[in-house]
Amino acid sequence: MEFFAPVTTGYQRTSDNEPGAGIPPPQPQAQPQAPPPAAARTAPPPKPEFDLSTAKGASEALANIMVQSFVDRMKAAAEAKGGHLTVQDLEDMQDDFDRQTRALSGALEKSSEAYVKAQERSDWDQQRNFPFDRLMVKKFAPLFKDGAQLGRDDICRRMLPGFFVALGMMLGPDVVEEYQQQLRAVVARVRGGGGGVFNWNTVYKDPSAKDISLAAEVAVAQHFDEYDKRSEWFINMVNGHLTQVGADVHANVRDWEMNPAGFKSFLKALMNDLIARLGTDAGKMAITKKFGAETCADLFDILAHLE
Repeated sequence: MEFFAPVTTGYQRTSDNEPGAGIPPPQPQAQPQAPPPAAARTAPPPKPEFDLSTAKGASEALANIMVQSFVDRMKAAAEAKGGHLTVQDLEDMQDDFDRQTRALSGALEKSSEAYVKAQERSDWDQQRNFPFDRLMVKKFAPLFKDGAQLGRDDICRRMLPGFFVALGMMLGPDVVEEYQQQLRAVVARVRGGGGGVFNWNTVYKDPSAKDISLAAEVAVAQHFDEYDKRSEWFINMVNGHLTQVGADVHANVRDWEMNPAGFKSFLKALMNDLIARLGTDAGKMAITKKFGAETCADLFDILAHLE
């Protein structure tokens, strides 16, 4: 969601006096004019804009709504009482303030929970409980760099919380959870048939895992049909949810943010399987059969941005 300043059209002053008239007719006694509407007296200040794709922006937006709501409520009460409020008036409004606080507190709590969960899922040890996350991250994890090797156009593990938030928004939380459940079944099957030896590569090569991976890649790719706009959205999402780091980390890691070059490298790696399939006649036919000819054609246009 975005916030915009209201637009006013202004006012035009008119006159009843006609030029060139002879002796003007008697004028009625001037009546005191009513004060102009509040909007004419003082236009409200522009409302700030917030980037709702980030945890910081969403929190700032909610805080702004809360404060503005309180201010508007007090202004309305003051105007109704001739511009003055007493302590008793404020106490009378306390219940209304409490109700609004509880409602906004719930929204802030949900936003915080989503951010915390994304942070937890960025821990590689935790990803054993989220096999779909692990399956997707494996595609671009070889690109991760750290310390002095991390350049401004590279990608860093600090991007993972934002990636998981964006992935949930692009696929939908229900779809993500469905993929998690399906892959948990694959993990259980592989673990049970491994004779006590478990290898994640066996999971990645499972036909069911490959089908899930391809379906996810196709769905994600379609979100970048407006490449410039959507890539900017994704970069903002990542940079707004970076993993917290300590003061002792390398400056390259501490100051890192995803940029367009890093995003392009990341997306190309994420789409690697899809790109490979579209590079063969058999692969194109399979994708056309499963997702439709129009989708197949769109994918070529979208992935052309990564060349």
